Amino acid sequence: MLVASAATLLFMAACNQVENEDSTDVSGDGAEKVITDQLGREVTIPADVERVVNGGILPYYSTWYVATNSTEEIVGMHPNSYNAAENSILAEMSPDVLEADTSFIQNGEVNVEELLKVNPQVYFENATDEKSIEKLAEAGVPTVALKTIDVAEAEPLATFNSWLELTGEITGTTDRVEQFLDKGEEVQSELNERLDEVDQEDKPKILFLHQHTDKNIVVAGANFFGNQWIQATGGIDVAEDDITGTNEVNMEQIYAWNPDMIYITNFTETQPEDLINNTVNGQDWSQVKAVQDGNVHKVPLGIYRWFPPSGDAPLMLKWMAQNNHPDLFDYDMVEEIQSYYSEFYDYDVTEEQADQILHPSSDAAKQ
Repeated sequence: MLVASAATLLFMAACNQVENEDSTDVSGDGAEKVITDQLGREVTIPADVERVVNGGILPYYSTWYVATNSTEEIVGMHPNSYNAAENSILAEMSPDVLEADTSFIQNGEVNVEELLKVNPQVYFENATDEKSIEKLAEAGVPTVALKTIDVAEAEPLATFNSWLELTGEITGTTDRVEQFLDKGEEVQSELNERLDEVDQEDKPKILFLHQHTDKNIVVAGANFFGNQWIQATGGIDVAEDDITGTNEVNMEQIYAWNPDMIYITNFTETQPEDLINNTVNGQDWSQVKAVQDGNVHKVPLGIYRWFPPSGDAPLMLKWMAQNNHPDLFDYDMVEEIQSYYSEFYDYDVTEEQADQILHPSSDAAKQ
C-alpha cells in the first residue's frame, strides 16, 4: 500500500509538472487575477504578465511602455505597429520592441496557429474586431478588448488615459496614469487661456488627410481623433458636417472645403512636399488654399504616431496649436520634446532625435 501510494503521488506530481510546462503562466506559480476589459468582459490573466501581444489595437504597445517603462514583455505585434516602432524613437529608447514577432498576422487577420507559437499570456485587440476576439476566445487565448473612439468620445488624451489605467491594473504600475492626465490638463488649460480670445472667423479651416495615394483620398471628420485635435487647438474641421469617422472623398470635395491647413497622418506615406509640389498623379492640389500657402504638415511620430492616442499627446496639442496660431504660440518644439521626454520618460533626447520626431519618414506608414 505504501508503494502504491508513493507511485500515485509521483504520478500526480508528474502530471502537475506537465500541466505547468504547458501553461502560459511563465512565472510558474500559477497565480492569476481577473480584470474587466473595455467591453465589460471579465478576462482571467496571470498575476505576473511577461508575454504580451499587440493585435489590431495598433498604438497599444506604446501604452504598455508608458505604464511599465519596458517593451521586453511585447513578444508580438501587428506589422503596422512594428513599422511605426521601427521608425520611432522608441526603438532607441527600448530596443526590445524590435524583438516582437509579427508573423501571426496574415492577410490582415490573426492566424491562431502562428499566434500560439508566440505563446502569449495576454493579447490586446481592438474592441470592434469581434471576429478576432471570438476566434481567440475559442483558442483559449486571454484577450483584452480596448475601445478607441467610443471609450471617451474620441478624445485622444482621455482615451489613452483609459488604456493606461487598465494597463496599470494589469501590471500594478500606476504612477504615470495620474502624471499623464495632469500634464494633458495643464497643457490644454494653457492653450484655452489664449484661444478663448480667438473669434470664430479667425480660426483656420483644417482638413486631416488620414490615408492617401494617387488612387484614393481618405479624410477624417466628426467622431474621430482629428476632430478633437482641431477643436482643442483652435481650428475648424472642414469635414465634420460631411464625414463621420473616416471616408473616401474626391478632389471636387477637397476644392469645396478649400481648407486653410492640411495635416497628414502617419497612416499614409504621403509627405507635405507631395502636395505642395503637386506630384500626385491624377490629383491637382495646386488649387487648394492650404497648398498654395504652404500650410501642409506631416503629423509627428514620437514613441508612437501622434494622431491617435499616445503618451506624447500633450506635445501634439502644443505642436498643432502653434501651427494653427503662430501669433499666439511660440513654442520651441525641439526644447518642448526634450523637456517632456526627460520629465515623463526619463530619457534625454538629442536635437537630431527631436528633429526626426517632428519630420517622420514615410517608412513608418508602410504595411
